[in-house]
Amino acid sequence: MSQQDQDSYEVGTCDVVLDTAKTIYSEESERFKQAEAKTNITLAFIGVLFGAYLTYLGSFKPVMKDVPYLVYTSLFKLVVFGCFTTSIIYFLRSVRTGEYDQVNIDNIVTKDFSKKKETDSKLAIAATYADAVRLNKDKLESKMKLYSTGLNFMSWGFVIFAIHFIIEEVIRYVK
Repeated sequence: MSQQDQDSYEVGTCDVVLDTAKTIYSEESERFKQAEAKTNITLAFIGVLFGAYLTYLGSFKPVMKDVPYLVYTSLFKLVVFGCFTTSIIYFLRSVRTGEYDQVNIDNIVTKDFSKKKETDSKLAIAATYADAVRLNKDKLESKMKLYSTGLNFMSWGFVIFAIHFIIEEVIRYVK
């Protein structure tokens, strides 16, 4: 940049750029924390659901000894078990997906930086915030994709279990 370009920076505009960068960084950091909290809560919920399902499996007594019935009921139970287990794996992977990168101040906490003009300093700091947001965007998107996949498996497992439970009750009372 030429000296004339640097002299034409408006302090107020640079303030707006810096404040906007700080705000976006704070919002993205908060989204990351919310994604972590949401995943942890859902992981606890699926843990309780899985525990209840294991209790159900332990107390289940087949109403018939016919081979087709036993195959059908075993397949349903295996699919539900697989869905719940897979969802737990995805939630755990989501929790372990990277740490949020903080704003790197190594390049701005120097003697040389302190000699820069105010407008240049503000723009450099805003660029540092923008870099941190850019670095964390992929981590957050990956975390949310894993969470969404885990949620889908959990939902399907629950729906399949509910359908299977209703069918089992119908068979029990029709028999």
